[in-house]
Amino acid sequence: VLSRIVNSPPSSRAVRVVPRAASAPAGSALDALQAFSNVVLDAKKSVLDDARAGLDLGPKAGVVSASVLATASRAGGRDAGALEGAMVYDKCDIVSAEPVKYECVIDKAMVNLAAMWAERVEGRVAVELFPTSMADDTDALLVKARHYANMARDLKIVPEKLLFKIPATYAGIEAVKTLEAEGISCHVSDVYCAEQARAAIDANATVVQLYYSRVNAWHKANPGKTTSADPGYDLARDALAYARARKAKTKIMVASLHNKDAVLRVLGVDYVLVSQRIIDEMAKAPASDVGETIISDAPSTSSSSTAALSKKAFDDALANSPAKTELAIARRRNAAADGDLMNYIKEKTVGLNV
Repeated sequence: VLSRIVNSPPSSRAVRVVPRAASAPAGSALDALQAFSNVVLDAKKSVLDDARAGLDLGPKAGVVSASVLATASRAGGRDAGALEGAMVYDKCDIVSAEPVKYECVIDKAMVNLAAMWAERVEGRVAVELFPTSMADDTDALLVKARHYANMARDLKIVPEKLLFKIPATYAGIEAVKTLEAEGISCHVSDVYCAEQARAAIDANATVVQLYYSRVNAWHKANPGKTTSADPGYDLARDALAYARARKAKTKIMVASLHNKDAVLRVLGVDYVLVSQRIIDEMAKAPASDVGETIISDAPSTSSSSTAALSKKAFDDALANSPAKTELAIARRRNAAADGDLMNYIKEKTVGLNV
């Protein structure tokens, strides 16, 4: 395995990431990672850094969310133009009730920022639908995703550059199934159990995002739910194997990777979402730190059943995994971010005719 890593160039599907701290030396752990997985920088913190330093996002993908939009707007710099332009968007009805008016501004600002990033990244830009409280309403998710897709077309965003980020609730996955059939690409997030992963893959989701360290932390706090020593690894391995066995277009992304060892544990998944700190750490570590495990070569050990789950069976699976707890945490966090952005825009529009 190590000779394959050190002597082979990164595959053509790898996204080259150049750390700010230092270029990765030949034969580094970062080179090894990029030989087997696409590297995506977690851009949330970088938004503020880039605004201050005047730096481009660089060769990586990005996620536009309420918290990212608020951070970019407060920081100033060119990304603040996404909201500034939305405030004078003529299709936002100025006589509407306030929640409708401000939601229109936010919708436009989210798509504006996605358009700006799409011109600056090699990969794709995922846009989280606002408000995130729609997670259990399939019809609302469909309406909002189609609205965003129409605005994106107006801005001439290449469809292949854009994803719509939808949580892995039962309603969310039902929406993804319809949207993907319509040619609207989806990024399914908050996946913490095999049932969510398989349902999203069966829905033909473009990207499915798992959370390695959070899965392991929940199982450590809830002993007896699994006999595995590394359930986060098992989830990633089995989702990847399932997608490939089904010949699905779905790509598997793994997030919540807290250190270099966690990243190398899932070496071989389609995408890893990592912080700048970990990229810098891997650039300085030798490829010999990689070890012998390539997750994409590991066979699945889970059941091969592909039967669709009822809503009750799906919800029961969530209740017996980290998913129920983590989805509740995400709801609270996202609701706070949505509210913060709404309040910020209200303050900015005082005295403006919007």
